[in-house]
Amino acid sequence: MCIVGLLKTASPIPIAFQHAGRTLVLLGGIGTATHQRFGGTQYAKVVMDAMWGLPPELDMAYEKRVHDAMREIAAEGLAESAHDLSDGGLAVALAESSFGPANIGARVDLHSDLAPHYLLFHEGPSRILISTANADRVQKIGAAHKVEAPVVGVTIKEELQVRNNSEVLVLSKIAGFRERNGSSLAKTLSN
Repeated sequence: MCIVGLLKTASPIPIAFQHAGRTLVLLGGIGTATHQRFGGTQYAKVVMDAMWGLPPELDMAYEKRVHDAMREIAAEGLAESAHDLSDGGLAVALAESSFGPANIGARVDLHSDLAPHYLLFHEGPSRILISTANADRVQKIGAAHKVEAPVVGVTIKEELQVRNNSEVLVLSKIAGFRERNGSSLAKTLSN
């Protein structure tokens, strides 16, 4: 079986942050995490050296709305960078987005009741980190699709800073973890 057709294509949106001073929007929102659903994450596997529970719960209708919103954001050229939060969670996505040649990191200020390791490393679905010069338009597209799209921070030069309710969770120069990836990155960021 095969499918033949035409598909409009464009250059892919890069993962790496491109410019300092861009707004970070978390399309899909912070998400939720429970102990039972945290057991299948990279953090549980690498840092806690254990696996348990169930995978993150997927709401297919919400997932579709997030993808529809992201396609519209991409079609309008609003995303300078985009990274899903599936493998390693928010902290790993922020770090990997900082690995670009421009040496651009992020300052993120969150307001969540989640425990720090859940907030940073849960792998709940339907979440995309976007850097943009037009956060208002990105948020309007999110709202039109009934998708959360909070502003969570801004891109900055050479550092990664993450705070939750004013508590410092991550504070590091990009050069300090640039060579690491995947599982070792989760271990580095959790310290």
